[in-house]
Amino acid sequence: MNYCPHCEAKIKGDWSHCPLCQSSLIQRESKEANKQANSSFPDIPLHYNRKKAIQSFLRYSLVIVSLYLLVQYFWTFEFFGLEYVVLGLLVTWTNIVFLVRKRRNPAKAINYVLFFVSLVSVYIDYLRGWTGWSITFVVPILSISSLIAISISIRVVRLKVEDYVLYLQLAALVGIAPLLFLLMGWTGNPLASIVSVIFSFSLFVFILIRYRRKVIKELKKRMHI
Repeated sequence: MNYCPHCEAKIKGDWSHCPLCQSSLIQRESKEANKQANSSFPDIPLHYNRKKAIQSFLRYSLVIVSLYLLVQYFWTFEFFGLEYVVLGLLVTWTNIVFLVRKRRNPAKAINYVLFFVSLVSVYIDYLRGWTGWSITFVVPILSISSLIAISISIRVVRLKVEDYVLYLQLAALVGIAPLLFLLMGWTGNPLASIVSVIFSFSLFVFILIRYRRKVIKELKKRMHI
């Protein structure tokens, strides 16, 4: 198996240069390399039944839409339009796809969910005439929840610091974003934004101080410096 001394990573396949930093690779023979000499992929692929997943999606979606129509039949007032139910289903199942496909690195998956749900909530708020509930409640609360979820998941999965540190910092930056909402006077209730900014900033500084070298190293690796 080839090895990159700059990235400190094992490279599978017939690479002569590192695909990340383009440095020359060092050949290292091992049992694992002999076993997977012709493969560029991990030996534990992601398996899931696509047909069963689609069937489950259609079944649960049909049940939810049917319940919505049933409620609308008995109660004449409208909770929200059917388009929001469909949009909610798309958000839910998109998040499930993120979590399934990125389950080996939950910190990365949680960031996907954080960005996706935040953008969708802002879009729904815009469609309903913009009352500001998305940036007043959803974004700050979701940011705090994501940071807590990442902190728990990295202990459960036992990820290396290098595998989650940048994703944790990225989620913390999103949690600091409500500071802009506060300064611009966009939030109706400032409490959630204040808590999000304080919590996220504290965690960001703590991680930066404790893992400064690893953060710099990962940034250099990803930016090909």
